[in-house]
Amino acid sequence: MKKIATALLALSLTPSLWAACPTGTALLGNVDGKEACALKGTYTSNLLLTSDKLWVLQGGVFVGNDNKQNSVLTIQPGSKIIGQSGADFLVITRGSQIRAEGTADRPIVFTAAKTEGRTSGSWGGLILNGNAPINSCKNTTSICEAEGEGSTGFYGGNNVADNSGVLKYVRVEFAGYQITPDNELNGIAFQGVGNGTIVDYVQVHKNADDGVEFFGGTVNVKHLVLTGNQDDSLDWTSGWTGKVQFVMIEQYSDEADSGFEADNLSSPMNAEPRSNPEISNVTLIGSGKAGAKGGYGMMLRKGTGAIIQNAIVTNFKKSCIDIDDNETFSYGGVLTTSGTVDARGLIMKNSLIDCSKSSTNFQAVENNEPWAIETWFVNQEGNKQTDPMLNGWIPAVGSPAIGTGVTPDDLFFDEVDFIGAIRDQANDWTAGWTTQAAQ
Repeated sequence: MKKIATALLALSLTPSLWAACPTGTALLGNVDGKEACALKGTYTSNLLLTSDKLWVLQGGVFVGNDNKQNSVLTIQPGSKIIGQSGADFLVITRGSQIRAEGTADRPIVFTAAKTEGRTSGSWGGLILNGNAPINSCKNTTSICEAEGEGSTGFYGGNNVADNSGVLKYVRVEFAGYQITPDNELNGIAFQGVGNGTIVDYVQVHKNADDGVEFFGGTVNVKHLVLTGNQDDSLDWTSGWTGKVQFVMIEQYSDEADSGFEADNLSSPMNAEPRSNPEISNVTLIGSGKAGAKGGYGMMLRKGTGAIIQNAIVTNFKKSCIDIDDNETFSYGGVLTTSGTVDARGLIMKNSLIDCSKSSTNFQAVENNEPWAIETWFVNQEGNKQTDPMLNGWIPAVGSPAIGTGVTPDDLFFDEVDFIGAIRDQANDWTAGWTTQAAQ
């Protein structure tokens, strides 16, 4: 099969063929009967990516011009967008939109150029910048904004309901290129994205940094699959207050760190808006003792709040749950005179954890934190640890659920009668559109 890398060198084409690609793009060649069109620079007019072509990112590609010359990028079901190499990434700037609506049998795939031997970090990733509130700005103006990692543009504002478009049945794989040391791109970065944005049925696979990271904002997500990512799978910071339901996280045994890495802000840790997402129906599977790196199932720190329920956490190398920093504890709850915990801003309920085969359920308390993590967990409604229901069984994508779920009191959440991400194999919402490919 002719390699994409070879086709990208085929630039000596007749002028009549160049018209086959839309205005603002360039024809690179023909791969397996499809024309490959280059995307480069900034697009300030609406652009349609059709499934009959391959679309190749060349460097940083920006849709819109940061609340000026706004535009819409529409991607047809079944389309493939390729990061040729290195710092090739796609940014939807503030005020513009992406409308990527695939289907279960025709997902939209962002992937690396190679057809064989693909590795994590082969290209950049997908970045959405929005006008929703964040807490990480260094300015004192009425609009709190910040600049994204890797020169991916500004984000943040005052519009809770800001709309960056639609991601539905979308896969992002083999991304996370390291631009500079300690500066790698996430598979998908939601930077100040508002809750007018629709995100449903999304997978990030084998990213070299975090799978998905929320930098503030209010965006909500359903049906999220994070597999084989080399840092944290789901990361949040800077005041994210969105909602998530149905999250399947599975680490591989290479460089994976924590399932959740949850922050409010490094300084001050009580910055407003406070990170305080509501997350329901989660399965987090760690890399176990064999993991080259390994981390925590959930690392909750730097003053974050959260409501987490209907969760299964198992097989993490360090522990199932770690809570750090006095601000996180003090916001999370208070220890009563009877020895129980009055949980407030940090709540976990109706959940099952079992890391006893790989490490321990709870990280040892450090830095004079005011009450033990185990006390916090066991004194909340419906929680169990090292439960006979699990009995050493490590769930996987498509495994049947365990236990009885409770539905959060919010119209965003679907009614459920199970804990974990997937009810059973007959109701496996990951089937057909996701990948477990090693390369």
